[in-house]
Amino acid sequence: MHTGTLMTRRAALLKCKESFESSDRVGYEARPSATSTGIIEFKDTDAWNRAYEDLKSVLATRENLPNKQERKEIRQAKARS
Repeated sequence: MHTGTLMTRRAALLKCKESFESSDRVGYEARPSATSTGIIEFKDTDAWNRAYEDLKSVLATRENLPNKQERKEIRQAKARS
């Protein structure tokens, strides 16, 4: 997968609610199962942990690209020397 796609997946995983019990759906519906729905909604599930660990292992193999602040510091260091 493209690194941008992986980062989008990471952002989506991080937006998941912490748990079903802390969501506003408690008392209104049954706890959904990621295996039956195919959707990961809560961070306290095995599916979320597996997906996040897989994502981290793939991203660990990728080259680190400097962010805006790091690029600025590199440019300024080159200008000084």
